[in-house]
Amino acid sequence: MSLKSPLSQRPDYLVCTCMGVMYSELLEAIQAGDTTFKALSNKFGVGTGCSSCVDEVVEMLNDYAKEQDTL
Repeated sequence: MSLKSPLSQRPDYLVCTCMGVMYSELLEAIQAGDTTFKALSNKFGVGTGCSSCVDEVVEMLNDYAKEQDTL
């Protein structure tokens, strides 16, 4: 992902409050090849608490996939 990518330009923030997972941690994992929700859930536990982060994590994955399609 390029430095100009909209995903890498966002400020860091807490995505999953239940598990304390930051946006930057998820983005790094996605860029390293964890490109499914299940992989991120297994790695960080996202979506296993209150589930309020699920939509945002799925959106991150979709945005990343779209970026890869345009390369």
